Amino acid sequence: MNNILSHIKTILIQIIIGAGIFYFFLHPFTMVMYWFEFNDTPFSLSKFQEIFGERLNESFSFNMKVMSSLLTLFGAVLGLVSSIFWIKIKSKNIKIDKQHKLLQRDLSEIIADGENERVEFKSSIRYDYFRKTTNRELELVIAKTIVGFMNAKGGKLIIGVDDDGNVLGLENDFKTLKHKNRDGYEREIFRIISTQLGHEACFSNHISFYKLNGEDVCVIDIEPSKKPIYVSDTENTTFYVRTGNATYPLTVKEAVDYLETRKL
Repeated sequence: MNNILSHIKTILIQIIIGAGIFYFFLHPFTMVMYWFEFNDTPFSLSKFQEIFGERLNESFSFNMKVMSSLLTLFGAVLGLVSSIFWIKIKSKNIKIDKQHKLLQRDLSEIIADGENERVEFKSSIRYDYFRKTTNRELELVIAKTIVGFMNAKGGKLIIGVDDDGNVLGLENDFKTLKHKNRDGYEREIFRIISTQLGHEACFSNHISFYKLNGEDVCVIDIEPSKKPIYVSDTENTTFYVRTGNATYPLTVKEAVDYLETRKL
């Protein structure tokens, strides 16, 4: 009931504002333009202000003519349309906010349950918490984990959380990037995927960010791949698969046997 009354109030306010703008501003402005055109008078700011003031005072007399009535009606209609549009946007944002809060709660529960066949924690993608500096070798670890999930049943890679489920956040990782924010972080992850796994693998990975305990956390939702995916570094091309709560490399024979079992 409160929402309905709020929506009605928003609609009425927007209609009044729209009608008022068109009646008290657009109509006098139009009349001024007509005046300059029909009187063949060169435009000047001072003359514009003078004529506009006269037409504006005439508007307050409510001596409405056909044109002003039509403009007022048109303004009211635009106000109605804009209010409906605003209500829809506001309702959509409220739903998104509720969904985000539910996802945050679900994420907290997932972290509390620990790592498993479908969930893996990583502290960072580039910042080495042991060396206290940037370590680009960690990017390969991220690539291996993603490949392991893609070659198995898919899963979630949660970055910014250590092995014990403690939320570390992404601030130290942000500092290693050129663009030190979520957008830069997302681009960096997709660069790792594209470089190590191939461009097509990017479409199977979906990145989102959440706030937990005041810290940013990145979640990569990884879809299982219908075809084998390999990690290609400078020296080797390796097949990885997720088994239990760990990711393992397979030999060529093991990879062939594993792929055969997936077909069954």
